[in-house]
Amino acid sequence: MKKKDTKNIHTVHCRQVVIRRIIISIVMAALFSGIALTFMVSSARAVIVDRIVAIVNSHVITLSELEKKARPYLQQYIEDSMSPEEKAQMKQTIYAKILPQMIDDYLVQEEIKKLGITVSDAEVENAIDNICANNGITRHELKQKLEQEGTSFEKYKKQLATQIERARLIGSKVQSKVVITDEQVRAYLSSESGNTDYGGPYYVLDHVCVVPEADTSSAKAVARKRAEEALKALKDGENFETVAHRYSSKVPLASDVRLGVFSLDEMSPSLRKAVEELKPGEVSDVIETPLGFQILKLVSISNSKQVDIDPAVMEETRQKLYNQEVNQRFQDWLNELRSKSTIRILL
Repeated sequence: MKKKDTKNIHTVHCRQVVIRRIIISIVMAALFSGIALTFMVSSARAVIVDRIVAIVNSHVITLSELEKKARPYLQQYIEDSMSPEEKAQMKQTIYAKILPQMIDDYLVQEEIKKLGITVSDAEVENAIDNICANNGITRHELKQKLEQEGTSFEKYKKQLATQIERARLIGSKVQSKVVITDEQVRAYLSSESGNTDYGGPYYVLDHVCVVPEADTSSAKAVARKRAEEALKALKDGENFETVAHRYSSKVPLASDVRLGVFSLDEMSPSLRKAVEELKPGEVSDVIETPLGFQILKLVSISNSKQVDIDPAVMEETRQKLYNQEVNQRFQDWLNELRSKSTIRILL
């Protein structure tokens, strides 16, 4: 073969190699462009699917977060037998209930951070110990129960820490300001039971009562003197119940320290006048009444005649009213916090 022909063949071969490289470059460029385009489309789709459903101040709540929060309720309330329209309606109803809760949770968490409220691991562990002790179970049994409910122990600890943080926030904002009085407890019990004695005011009275041994002037004088001695003992600071037991006559009505619970209309004119001048805890002078010579102590003023209520019932009711009041005040505080926040719902 001639040298010129060999050179031409070599030149053609080189051109073919170059062309192949160009084609490969174009194919690879197209391939990478396709991958990038696919990624961009996928990303765009992700943004569309995971759209924003609410903006709270500078915080964004996405649809995927809402779906995750609502999932247990969707599983509970959406049934296979429902039509597509019914399922969609139920889904929207559940979302409409859950989203405000998520907004409130964020606002509360934001306040917790502002106040610097923190809960240590040791405090969470101590709370778990208390929960186990109060329920009579071991930690192992608690973990088993959580697993049966589909909750991990670590997730439970995080939830418990959040609950403790919220409790401290409530304590700082409203709890310390709530006081439930005995009168509130009695009024609630009276209204719940339909007791017609509610309405008051009713005066709770104790007494010292000395009854003359005979219907003579001398017997009355002796009885009065004894009553005045009792009054002096009270003014000297002795306990009312002790004085009453020492000086009161040993006859029915007189020997019982608790005289009773009365409205002003139920009292005789002499008792009414004395009671109206007293404040709770104060005692009257010696009063001559048809029963004998009496010294009254105004124990308290109540809106109900139900004074001697079981202490356990009183405390249980007090705690119930306390929790109701705390929850209401916290809700009021949360409503105020919402009004000061920028909230946009896009659901």
